[in-house]
Amino acid sequence: MIDELVEEVRRLTTPDELEVKKAKRVAETVIESIKRNSFSSPFNPEVIAGGSFARDTWLPSEADIDIFLRYPLNASKTDLEQDSLKIAANTFGRENLIIRYAEHPYVETYVDGIRVNVVPCYNVEKGRWLTAADRSPYHLEFMQKHLTYEQKSDVRVLKKFMKTAGVYGAEIKVGGFSGYMCEVLIFRFKTFKDLVTSASEWRTPVVITDEDLMEETKERFINDKLIITDPVDANRNLGKALSIKTFSRFIIACRSLIKNPKIEYFIERKEKTKRIDSPLLENVLAIHFKHKEMSVDILWGMLNHTVKSLTKHFGTHGFKIVRSLAVSNDKDESAFLFLFEGNSVPDYEIKNGPYVFEKENTDKFVSKNRNIAIFMWIDDDGRVCALKNRKMTTNISLAKEFLKDPTKYGVSKKIVEPLRENGKILLGKEVKANRRRWITEGVKEILEPADQNYFS
Repeated sequence: MIDELVEEVRRLTTPDELEVKKAKRVAETVIESIKRNSFSSPFNPEVIAGGSFARDTWLPSEADIDIFLRYPLNASKTDLEQDSLKIAANTFGRENLIIRYAEHPYVETYVDGIRVNVVPCYNVEKGRWLTAADRSPYHLEFMQKHLTYEQKSDVRVLKKFMKTAGVYGAEIKVGGFSGYMCEVLIFRFKTFKDLVTSASEWRTPVVITDEDLMEETKERFINDKLIITDPVDANRNLGKALSIKTFSRFIIACRSLIKNPKIEYFIERKEKTKRIDSPLLENVLAIHFKHKEMSVDILWGMLNHTVKSLTKHFGTHGFKIVRSLAVSNDKDESAFLFLFEGNSVPDYEIKNGPYVFEKENTDKFVSKNRNIAIFMWIDDDGRVCALKNRKMTTNISLAKEFLKDPTKYGVSKKIVEPLRENGKILLGKEVKANRRRWITEGVKEILEPADQNYFS
């Protein structure tokens, strides 16, 4: 049954002839224009098409075109950045460029509705990488040589499956599988069916590499749970960028597909966001704030770090958080969302101290708590304990304390002042009443997790 399903999805994920012609026309025009503008560069970089378009693994309506400017080794990294930006500006017009950031800046623009990325890299020998992008031309060469037509089709099927599961996208916001990782997985497992069958049984550590490199790879990446070696660089683990949540979600999705193959696992939810009506909504707290625009990857790095720190902070004060999530419009507004087990905690808390036999630690604990504890005692295990009044007993009071001085709570520097100056706390009905769609979508994800589809 899964074979018939895969064939159906292959038809759905293959770009039609008109779309292919348009993408090829745009790619050819862009490459020729960039080549003309590269002649005036003192470095005269080699112009190479790369990415999923060049490897013929792109999905319909998603024909991103990556253009790599391959520089000689006598160009400095500053030369790389400035010269590639100049070439892109002369080609597309400075006003049409969006500067993105990875290891170094690169340029994004749109031509006839198709996204074009212009990425500088070095023309190096394999293994002598100076930047992460230096591998890309070798990735193209490898996949063009090794992926069959059927396997390219299976890469598309895999991408669609991952997008539906919410695990596709190498950007920090997602922490998921990159397009190249999808290609490597199909190369290693030969077919989509064999991949998901294997993944449904995965136990950590999962090691995906050449058979003769298996033991060496395990030792090299001994602390990693998922190891997918790059075919052009055995010292690089592609799986390292994957979050444990994404890794786990992919395994569950594969198990569900094997158990019950159905087209719904390849259709992304795009229904209009509705107002949430759930009794749990009254336990949802949001901290909303406005900030300066910045690189999306930089922004999401800070948001993810901060929401984890805040979740831990609430926990140390006795609150149990069911789920937490960072959301953003990816421009100038963001929010942290928390689903609490309850909005308040008891007025008192128990502090469990050291065992009496640990004299030095016991003395420190007693000295610290004797004047502020309601009373102290020795429990049945021989520990010194103290009953204390809580300073804050509601999640709102704790959130307000956080906004007074976010620096105390491991918040990234660039969003400290925005949080302090305009941070706003919403709880329950206030969260429901908000008019920002991206917050509503975040609340929906917290209260109605997409993961639930794999447990029904």
